[in-house]
Amino acid sequence: MNIKIRYVVLLTATTSLILTGILAGPSDINLKDVFRGLTLSSDDAVVKTIIWDMRIPRMFVSLLAGGCLGLAGVLIQLSTRSPLGDPNLFGIGGGAAIFLAVVAAGFLPLGHFGIFFGSICSSLLIAIFLSKLISKDNLTPIKIAIIGIAVGALTIAIGTSVISHGRVFPSQVIGLVSGSFTSSTWLTVYYLLPTLCLSLVISIIISKRFYPIMLGDVLSRSLGVNPVRTRTITMTIVAVLSGTSVYAGGLIGFIGLMSPHIAKRIFGNTPLKLVIGSVWIGSITTIFADQIARLLFSPIELPVGMITTVMGAPVMMYLALRIR
Repeated sequence: MNIKIRYVVLLTATTSLILTGILAGPSDINLKDVFRGLTLSSDDAVVKTIIWDMRIPRMFVSLLAGGCLGLAGVLIQLSTRSPLGDPNLFGIGGGAAIFLAVVAAGFLPLGHFGIFFGSICSSLLIAIFLSKLISKDNLTPIKIAIIGIAVGALTIAIGTSVISHGRVFPSQVIGLVSGSFTSSTWLTVYYLLPTLCLSLVISIIISKRFYPIMLGDVLSRSLGVNPVRTRTITMTIVAVLSGTSVYAGGLIGFIGLMSPHIAKRIFGNTPLKLVIGSVWIGSITTIFADQIARLLFSPIELPVGMITTVMGAPVMMYLALRIR
């Protein structure tokens, strides 16, 4: 398929999903009222609240959180050379989940910025721990994936224990462990947007370092690129992105795994194209999963993470079977 046609298809899909997020929902308001509320010409405060305080922020949060997960996934896969890399499957987002469980259980009362910053710091601790575990030479992609998944399972177990001890409401548990954008606000958008933009700029700047790393650590050093230092920078960015996405919507798996592989087939195999393309694909995939979760059994919502798991688990099995 011609590259221009691919871009047109992606733009059309993105626009359609955004419009679906704004126009469709379980409320009784019709399309005419929605358009009036969208243009602020409606006098109905309920319509304005549904459109501007619920649907539009949720749409932006799902797009930005998906972009964070897509970028985090491609950074892990490029820096570790593991095609199974995913920030939440590898437990990096699990650090933020543990922190949010502590907050939800009432053990650590904090404001919005404190929760946002704490989520990032908690993910950073897990990222440092994971970096130490995978810093040995000659680790195969399967070994890296097994280590990451084990760390992820450990973080979920700890987070679940904290939640159980704090007697948190079931809806909060589902939102944290399985992912949900029901609590999205404009404040969340304000935290996500600069974080994603700054992380993307830094990732683009360092993307050239991934060329020699893809050839192996020995060749990378001979070409003047320090793989350990590059992975440290990369995992720091991944921790920031993972903590931000978990703060916004809980643990949503497989977006980081799928996005680079889809982007590779659409945009190309160079690190720069993969970095930019994974952000776009991650955003589209996440908002698509959110719309399915929101509308499939409306007014009952499914966890977003359940939809992404149904989408991503077969991809992971396929990739695992292809690794030699």
